[in-house]
Amino acid sequence: MNHLQFTYSLLLFLVFILGIPGYSQNTEADSLRNIINAYNTDSSIEDTTLVNTLIELSTFYRFSDMDSTLKYANLAASEAINADFTKGKLNARYLQAIVYYNRGDYERTAEIARQSLGEAGSEQFKQERALLNQLIGISYSARGSYQPGLSYFFEAYDLFKELGNDLGTFQNLNNIGVSYLKLEDYEEALAIFSELDSLRSLEPSTISIPVNLGFIYYELDQLEKAEQQLMRVINFDGSDFDQRAIGLSTFKLGEIHLRWRNYSKALDYFNRSIDKYEELGNELEKVQSLNGIARSYLQQGALNQALRFGNNAFKIANELGGLPEKNMSAGTLYEIHKAHGNFENALSYHEIYKNLSDSLSNDEINREVGRLEAEYEFREKELQMREAQQQQNLENASRVANRNILILISLSLLFIAVIVAYAQYRNSALRKKANDLLREKNDHIEQQAVRLEEMNDIKMHLFSIIAHDLRGPLSSLYGFITLNQMNELSKEKIQELIPELSDKFRYTSNLLNNLLNWAKSQLEGYRVIPEEFNLRQLLVENQKLLDYQAKEKNITVKNNTDDETVYADKNMISLVLLNLLSNAIKFTPENGSIALWTETKEHHIQFSIRDTGVGIPEDKLTLLFEESSFYTTDGTNNEKGTGLGLMLCKDFIKKNHGKFWAVSEVGKGSTFNFTVPKTKTAFKK
Repeated sequence: MNHLQFTYSLLLFLVFILGIPGYSQNTEADSLRNIINAYNTDSSIEDTTLVNTLIELSTFYRFSDMDSTLKYANLAASEAINADFTKGKLNARYLQAIVYYNRGDYERTAEIARQSLGEAGSEQFKQERALLNQLIGISYSARGSYQPGLSYFFEAYDLFKELGNDLGTFQNLNNIGVSYLKLEDYEEALAIFSELDSLRSLEPSTISIPVNLGFIYYELDQLEKAEQQLMRVINFDGSDFDQRAIGLSTFKLGEIHLRWRNYSKALDYFNRSIDKYEELGNELEKVQSLNGIARSYLQQGALNQALRFGNNAFKIANELGGLPEKNMSAGTLYEIHKAHGNFENALSYHEIYKNLSDSLSNDEINREVGRLEAEYEFREKELQMREAQQQQNLENASRVANRNILILISLSLLFIAVIVAYAQYRNSALRKKANDLLREKNDHIEQQAVRLEEMNDIKMHLFSIIAHDLRGPLSSLYGFITLNQMNELSKEKIQELIPELSDKFRYTSNLLNNLLNWAKSQLEGYRVIPEEFNLRQLLVENQKLLDYQAKEKNITVKNNTDDETVYADKNMISLVLLNLLSNAIKFTPENGSIALWTETKEHHIQFSIRDTGVGIPEDKLTLLFEESSFYTTDGTNNEKGTGLGLMLCKDFIKKNHGKFWAVSEVGKGSTFNFTVPKTKTAFKK
């Protein structure tokens, strides 16, 4: 089944959900109008009561009479502005925007909602801000701009969750999931709909969730899981739900069993789907199931039966004008006639299929162009709205200034004195603010100076490492080669010197690797490329590299790690494992032991390595975790170190969203620990 058909089949269930303001709709319209009429004669009725009544009356007509909804929403907005009642104004504006949305004027919808959102501020009116964000997201999505709409849905979701509003949270999770499906990001859509499924038990209002999950798993080629979800719909005990869910589920189960070549089950499900669509009077949707039956017979070699059902599907699609269905049917008939050897008919249907495919592709391009135009128009409108808002603010400020001048003229000398005193206080506050700003900048400059000094110390330390630790082994090699060329060394002496030179160059090789990796990291040239890999397998590979060093000191390495899969930069984690294992061998005396193990947490895997080495004093342990610290000591067999390896470990674990720490006791050994994310979702969080 191609993607176009998948999208078509899901149209019913990919629905963006709107919220409504928190006002009762149970009161009769006449009762509400009586309250409004009483306001004109009863001065005890508050202005806010009038506004709330108008909003409730507007909400009453929301599903039956859009003109009345807009009329009362306009009155409520006007009265709310006069009464300086911000909450009422926001709810009235929301209802205005709802009317324009239902009339298909998505630009006007977004314009009203964005303006209201700007007036709501960032702290108060969480319920109103949540509804407005939800509405803006839907207005973007209605024009095909799903990516911009996502940010508003996420904002609405966070606000509803903060308010403890389960319905609003559920609605916006649905909107987020639908957006990901529209963007063909099936992994993210799967995560969202799985969370939706966990929030509520299966009921008539949530029957679309297992249908969508079934289609998503099918697209991800996880057919067993797709079958499980669709069977939940088939086995649902109830009838008061959208019966088209049964038709879609049985059709997709037919597709699954066709993939498995279970032809009898595939035919059974396709026929059940057709029966359901006939019961619903939906002839066009039968086409995909008829095509499924035709393809089932085609794969079995029953070409006459395949042709009969293929012709029936093409006839229905042609009569009802369903271009995607006609395209699908033409493709099926092409395959059948080609298998029959009727190449003239096959060519004819192939030409129909090709022409319809081009037409549908052009329609898709036109929709994409329309979507881009919509996004551009929305952004232009948003910019114009902001400019208009700024102009309005300037005009308001000007009116306030003129009014203040009139007030100042009418005030007494005493009031003028108060103003002067206030001006002096304000000047003092401004001076204090300027001084604070200057002090803050000075502190920033001092911090930069300290950082520069730290970087200079690092540079000098690196030069020292390069000058001393690299030159020594090279000098030894040069001397060895010179003496050998002069025939000053006996074979016994050469054999005696080679192990020492090997140790020096093994150290030099590790040092160069760490220097290059550290320099690349500090210059921000190290880009984290996360992937899924087996942590135990990577550890075993690095353990083999250091096996010779461990055997030299007769150290036992016990690998008790679990067969865990993690999501991180494999090369970075490999370097961390290599450095930690190398350090453990370095600081463990002969005949000692090293233990490796993992622990599974909720979102991370914790790796630990414990040695029976010399341990680290408490003051030195603290120094190890200071930024830009190069602290190191010689190993138990006088192995050299620079401190660079541990710096890289800290830096790389941080870059992979993990934690790095150690515990140690002098004379009893040390334990180094780090965590890495288990999954892609955990890595993003």
